[in-house]
Amino acid sequence: MLGYKTAWNGGALILADRWYPSSKTCSGCGTVKTKLALSERTYHCDHCGLDLNRDVNAARNLLSLPPMGRRAKTPAEAAQDPAPPGSGQRTRNPAPHTRARPGTPGRKTRLPATHPPQ
Repeated sequence: MLGYKTAWNGGALILADRWYPSSKTCSGCGTVKTKLALSERTYHCDHCGLDLNRDVNAARNLLSLPPMGRRAKTPAEAAQDPAPPGSGQRTRNPAPHTRARPGTPGRKTRLPATHPPQ
Protein backbone atom coordinates (compact mmCIF):
# COMPACT_ATOMS: atom_id res chain seq x y z
CA MET A 1 0.00 0.00 0.00
CA LEU A 2 2.88 2.39 0.72
CA GLY A 3 4.28 1.79 -2.74
CA TYR A 4 0.93 2.52 -4.35
CA LYS A 5 0.32 5.70 -2.37
CA THR A 6 3.86 6.95 -2.92
CA ALA A 7 3.62 6.35 -6.65
CA TRP A 8 0.19 8.00 -6.75
CA ASN A 9 1.59 11.16 -5.17
CA GLY A 10 4.77 11.19 -7.30
CA GLY A 11 7.22 10.37 -4.51
CA ALA A 12 10.01 7.84 -4.13
CA LEU A 13 9.79 5.01 -1.61
CA ILE A 14 13.03 4.33 0.24
CA LEU A 15 13.24 0.90 1.82
CA ALA A 16 15.66 -0.04 4.59
CA ASP A 17 16.79 -3.63 4.86
CA ARG A 18 14.92 -5.50 7.59
CA TRP A 19 18.15 -6.04 9.51
CA TYR A 20 19.63 -2.57 8.98
CA PRO A 21 21.05 -1.60 12.42
CA SER A 22 19.42 1.86 12.60
CA SER A 23 19.32 1.81 16.41
CA LYS A 24 22.83 0.43 16.84
CA THR A 25 24.53 2.85 14.42
CA CYS A 26 25.76 6.23 15.65
CA SER A 27 24.11 9.00 13.64
CA GLY A 28 27.13 11.22 14.34
CA CYS A 29 30.12 9.12 13.31
CA GLY A 30 28.64 5.89 11.89
CA THR A 31 30.13 3.52 14.47
CA VAL A 32 28.00 0.39 14.94
CA LYS A 33 27.52 -1.12 18.40
CA THR A 34 27.57 -4.89 18.60
CA LYS A 35 24.87 -5.03 21.31
CA LEU A 36 22.16 -2.61 22.38
CA ALA A 37 19.46 -3.84 24.75
CA LEU A 38 15.87 -2.76 24.14
CA SER A 39 15.79 -1.42 27.69
CA GLU A 40 18.50 1.14 26.84
CA ARG A 41 16.45 4.17 25.80
CA THR A 42 19.45 6.52 25.43
CA TYR A 43 22.07 5.86 22.78
CA HIS A 44 25.63 6.64 23.85
CA CYS A 45 28.46 6.37 21.33
CA ASP A 46 31.76 5.29 22.87
CA HIS A 47 33.67 6.54 19.83
CA CYS A 48 32.45 10.16 19.49
CA GLY A 49 30.56 10.65 22.77
CA LEU A 50 27.14 11.34 21.21
CA ASP A 51 24.26 11.02 23.70
CA LEU A 52 20.85 10.88 22.10
CA ASN A 53 17.41 9.30 22.52
CA ARG A 54 17.53 5.86 20.90
CA ASP A 55 14.54 6.52 18.63
CA VAL A 56 15.84 9.91 17.49
CA ASN A 57 19.20 8.30 16.66
CA ALA A 58 17.46 5.58 14.62
CA ALA A 59 15.32 8.17 12.81
CA ARG A 60 18.41 10.19 11.86
CA ASN A 61 20.04 7.04 10.48
CA LEU A 62 16.97 6.17 8.42
CA LEU A 63 16.78 9.72 7.07
CA SER A 64 20.33 9.43 5.81
CA LEU A 65 19.83 6.14 3.91
CA PRO A 66 19.94 7.45 0.30
CA PRO A 67 23.26 9.35 0.71
CA MET A 68 24.79 6.22 2.23
CA GLY A 69 24.44 4.30 -1.03
CA ARG A 70 20.90 2.99 -0.74
CA ARG A 71 18.92 3.56 -3.91
CA ALA A 72 15.50 5.13 -3.71
CA LYS A 73 12.75 3.42 -5.66
CA THR A 74 11.15 5.37 -8.44
CA PRO A 75 7.35 5.67 -8.34
CA ALA A 76 7.07 3.13 -11.17
CA GLU A 77 9.21 0.59 -9.28
CA ALA A 78 7.27 1.15 -6.06
CA ALA A 79 3.96 0.59 -7.87
CA GLN A 80 5.21 -2.72 -9.32
CA ASP A 81 6.16 -4.22 -5.95
CA PRO A 82 4.28 -7.46 -5.35
CA ALA A 83 1.66 -7.45 -2.64
CA PRO A 84 2.81 -8.91 0.69
CA PRO A 85 1.72 -12.48 1.44
CA GLY A 86 -1.77 -12.72 2.86
CA SER A 87 -2.98 -9.45 1.39
CA GLY A 88 -4.85 -11.03 -1.53
CA GLN A 89 -8.58 -11.01 -2.00
CA ARG A 90 -10.41 -13.38 0.26
CA THR A 91 -12.33 -16.25 -1.31
CA ARG A 92 -15.03 -16.53 1.36
CA ASN A 93 -17.64 -13.98 2.23
CA PRO A 94 -17.06 -13.07 5.90
CA ALA A 95 -20.77 -12.39 6.59
CA PRO A 96 -23.80 -14.35 5.40
CA HIS A 97 -26.41 -12.57 3.27
CA THR A 98 -29.11 -11.11 5.46
CA ARG A 99 -32.45 -9.42 4.85
CA ALA A 100 -35.03 -7.84 7.09
CA ARG A 101 -38.05 -9.96 7.99
CA PRO A 102 -41.34 -8.44 6.95
CA GLY A 103 -43.09 -6.85 9.91
CA THR A 104 -40.07 -6.85 12.27
CA PRO A 105 -38.10 -3.62 11.80
CA GLY A 106 -34.40 -3.90 12.49
CA ARG A 107 -34.43 -7.68 12.87
CA LYS A 108 -32.61 -9.75 10.25
CA THR A 109 -32.60 -13.38 9.33
CA ARG A 110 -30.19 -15.57 7.39
CA LEU A 111 -31.10 -16.38 3.82
CA PRO A 112 -30.87 -19.94 2.61
CA ALA A 113 -27.74 -20.52 0.55
CA THR A 114 -29.76 -21.07 -2.65
CA HIS A 115 -31.36 -17.59 -2.68
CA PRO A 116 -29.50 -14.55 -4.01
CA PRO A 117 -29.41 -11.43 -1.77
CA GLN A 118 -32.31 -9.02 -2.13
